[in-house]
Amino acid sequence: MASDISVWPKVPNAPLHWQLQGDIDVGAKIRVVDSDLFETPARQVREWRDAGIFPICYINVGAVEDWREDYAQFPSEVIGNPYWGWDGENWLDIGRFERFSDVILARFDLCRDKGFLGIEPDNIDAYEADYSNKETGFNLTREDQIRYVSWLIDQAHARGLAIGQKNAAELVPELVGRMDFALLESAYHLGFMDEFSPYRDVKKPVFAVEYIEEGADPKQFCPKAGEYGFQGVVAGLELDGKPENCP
Repeated sequence: MASDISVWPKVPNAPLHWQLQGDIDVGAKIRVVDSDLFETPARQVREWRDAGIFPICYINVGAVEDWREDYAQFPSEVIGNPYWGWDGENWLDIGRFERFSDVILARFDLCRDKGFLGIEPDNIDAYEADYSNKETGFNLTREDQIRYVSWLIDQAHARGLAIGQKNAAELVPELVGRMDFALLESAYHLGFMDEFSPYRDVKKPVFAVEYIEEGADPKQFCPKAGEYGFQGVVAGLELDGKPENCP
């Protein structure tokens, strides 16, 4: 699909509220909200935009969840091994994404139509899982991943939506020039914050999230996030409650 929209909104480098479950209570200083595509009503998105808050929709693009309303639309042959740690979630064969591209496009359309301004594409690191231990069941390659993510970027931008890089630190050199922000999980805990400095260098926001269950200590993490120029957030793994923002 050729892009007919040349401009999409700039994501603010400002405090983020990231919550995918439960009632969302946004604090006064929040300027970016990342919430679930299906669970968030258009009415809520409008209220955020009216309040000057930039809304981002969470979309799982690399795995499929059996509780989603469009689950049955994914062909069985592209559904792979279970995603470790999350019941009911299985990897997708992104090397053959054309077989389920219509489902992803419908999700992007819904994101736009609900009034969201950006997309958080989850699980764009399937090739890394295969490189280390053949986790997905599809023997995916870096080339498969880049081709799929490039398509995702084109489709988001064609709809006037910003889109961000979720983890996948090894892909930063290819993606930093095209993605609009980055969202990191456990980058301080796992030691890969530095890999996302190129986003800061080109003045694109980086939202760095650390998890309470992994021992996140705001007193240690927040100063480091500040040194990098990242927006620091401490949250629970289930992302079902109000996170704590670094000052």
